[in-house]
Amino acid sequence: MPFLITDDGCELYYEVRGEGPAVAFASGFMGITDIWKAQFDALADRYTCIAFDNRGAGRSEKPLPRIAYGVERHARDLHAVLTHLGKVRVVVVGHSMGGNTACQYALDHPDRVAGYVPIGSYVSGSQITGAGNTLERIEAAVTSKASRVAFYEAVGLSNEIAMESTKWELYALMGNARSFMAFDASSRIGEIRCPALVIHGDRDIVSPLDPCGLSLRDGLKDVRLEVIEDTNHCPMSEKPDRVNALLRRFLEERVRWNV
Repeated sequence: MPFLITDDGCELYYEVRGEGPAVAFASGFMGITDIWKAQFDALADRYTCIAFDNRGAGRSEKPLPRIAYGVERHARDLHAVLTHLGKVRVVVVGHSMGGNTACQYALDHPDRVAGYVPIGSYVSGSQITGAGNTLERIEAAVTSKASRVAFYEAVGLSNEIAMESTKWELYALMGNARSFMAFDASSRIGEIRCPALVIHGDRDIVSPLDPCGLSLRDGLKDVRLEVIEDTNHCPMSEKPDRVNALLRRFLEERVRWNV
């Protein structure tokens, strides 16, 4: 199985499938590669699809110090995976907190990013809090294993994927929760100049379309917003065919791979 060790000694699990231009997928609070299965299945015929389990989730290590977590740290982990694989130009796709990871990576490595696709994401964690999803509320939702599964199912994931979260340590979950709540790219989002595709469900209960998806649309320079009807927080799992079609069109029509 493919693992690598990061610069701070954390062991990460990653997956690669397909050949061609690279598309990297960054997971969110449900931080495992499994959420991207439908996208790997649909795109690996023409693209190299890459994803990794976030530190604190899945098969990756779950370091204890709080400093081990953070969006900047996740972006460095993404860079470690891509460097290990020799990928110097990619499209970054991120779900929820993974959208923060993709955003940070695009800010840190603008010459490497050919496209940016946030799904169910946002510009600032204050938007999540403003929608009523406070850190205390999230902690209450994931403290017990039963409530954790119910939480992930409530935002649009299958029971099979939601059950994976029962294997993770609460400290790791909360380390990641603090990470996405603290994120704030509002002063820098306009620096991302590559083509962007914002995908958002119209019934997102975690990061509502207004203000979250709309703020991404308004802050990015070269962007298209696609709102998926009757969809909650996880469009890539709830409406995979629609998301896959949008991704394929974006990759084929708007990405400038060789700039």
